[in-house]
Amino acid sequence: MGVSNQEEQNIRLVITKNRGAELQLEARQAPLAQVFNRIASKTGVRINYSVLPEGLVTATCVGTTVKQVMECLLARKADLVYRYPRQASKAGPKSQPEEVWVLGAKFGTDQSNSVVCPSAGNQQQEFPTATNSITGPEPDHTDELLTMARSKKPEERAEAIGRLMAGGRPGDAAVKATLEAALLDRDARVRVRAISSLAHREGAGAASALQEALRDSDASVRITAVDNAGSDIALLQQALTDNDATVRQLAEIRLAPLLKAGTR
Repeated sequence: MGVSNQEEQNIRLVITKNRGAELQLEARQAPLAQVFNRIASKTGVRINYSVLPEGLVTATCVGTTVKQVMECLLARKADLVYRYPRQASKAGPKSQPEEVWVLGAKFGTDQSNSVVCPSAGNQQQEFPTATNSITGPEPDHTDELLTMARSKKPEERAEAIGRLMAGGRPGDAAVKATLEAALLDRDARVRVRAISSLAHREGAGAASALQEALRDSDASVRITAVDNAGSDIALLQQALTDNDATVRQLAEIRLAPLLKAGTR
């Protein structure tokens, strides 16, 4: 577990009562998966992701809501879907989401960027002006991640499985076996990361896993299956009958361009 503990020292999330700067995030050369885990553990907002860049992120983000911090952190290079509490009518637009999905990340080979986060007005901030940069790929930690994937702590298993997407050695049979085993993990966060990582690494070879994930009891897993469906029209059409509105909406979004292309 030493890799995780060392990297956590490079991430700081402070929750304050300063209006406009209630959430203050500072990350220094940390994997995005680790940053997401810190945000989730401190705020209670569940974060699910699909494809993430391989590099390390350095960012300072200040805002009122998790939505603002996430948009700053990702520099608008991913599609974000939020689920808010059903009884949040009085909270208005400043309410925190219950869950966030990072979908269809559009990071290219050039992973350096700089952004400015939403301003907190004239309020004094603990962190400096927001910046965000992603540098080169992190070293090979495959063996450490495989060990972490067997942790008794679900958050550590989820982190390891998520990072094996791009951080695991290509073609490593042990990585594939670990990801396949994680598809049956009792924690939905682990299953979400497993389906994302397996689809990313195996491509068409993950079709049966995606089909099975579409029958998962947790909507987060089903959403992740839809996000990784690619051009599988049959799977997307099946998702249109899901009992969760977010699953159906994402399936419609993913299906529309495929059907349009098929009519040409």
